[in-house]
Amino acid sequence: MTHTSMSPACDCHIHVFDRDREYTKATYQPPRKDIGHFMEEAAVSDIRRAVLIQASIDGTDNHYLLETLRQARLPTSPLELRGVVMIDEHTSGLEAMREAGVRGIRIQDRTRLGQHDLARLPELAARAAALDWHVELNTEPERYDVLAALLPTLPEGQTIVLDHFGHVTPGHSDELTRLCRLLDTGRVWIKLAPTRVSQHPGRYDDLIELTRHLAERYRECCLWGSDWPHVMTPSPIPGSLDMIEFLERALSSPQRQACLRDNPERLYRF
Repeated sequence: MTHTSMSPACDCHIHVFDRDREYTKATYQPPRKDIGHFMEEAAVSDIRRAVLIQASIDGTDNHYLLETLRQARLPTSPLELRGVVMIDEHTSGLEAMREAGVRGIRIQDRTRLGQHDLARLPELAARAAALDWHVELNTEPERYDVLAALLPTLPEGQTIVLDHFGHVTPGHSDELTRLCRLLDTGRVWIKLAPTRVSQHPGRYDDLIELTRHLAERYRECCLWGSDWPHVMTPSPIPGSLDMIEFLERALSSPQRQACLRDNPERLYRF
């Protein structure tokens, strides 16, 4: 198959960083790469759409993400972009963010990052729901039970998207069972973003069984994201084309179409 058969394919998880900003107190030093660098990567993989995800080190300062979204609305841009921001209980200007192309908020709940903000989910989700936004959650299996208890308190019909395969361990049946309980609610989607969970970067063969299982049971709730430009990632740096080829090996054509085109179009309203 050719990659264009899924066009316009969408990368649902990339980050952009301001090359002029000093990250002196950040937990990591990001690659100084902007949307122009990503366009080079996207051209190789025939990616026509992408979702900018606010990085943890930028916190609720979304100005660079919003600036990038607005610049991409020019008729000459080869990419359609949408955005997912980080907000707090007092963030203003949400309507302007929606006009710029924001479609959701992100909440961090990861031990690795030293952030456990799941308790703030109900209040922040309510703010997001007022703009018809979903919530993207960077959490881990140890927190699934907490999330499950919170789901009934969230606005009706609001979608929760788990980043990075929900950080399950390949081959860990108990973690997969608990992940599936969340997906069975119909409220939770999953990003098949392999780079942070696979032990076989480049081929991702240890994720084939997991990916097939999720796509077979939850085809309408699967997305793909590359996690470009791969912060805190050792060399060799992953390539988007390798991930697309992994999805070709793991998924049927209808499953890939749902993951790469149809589901992103529906969730992010391209």
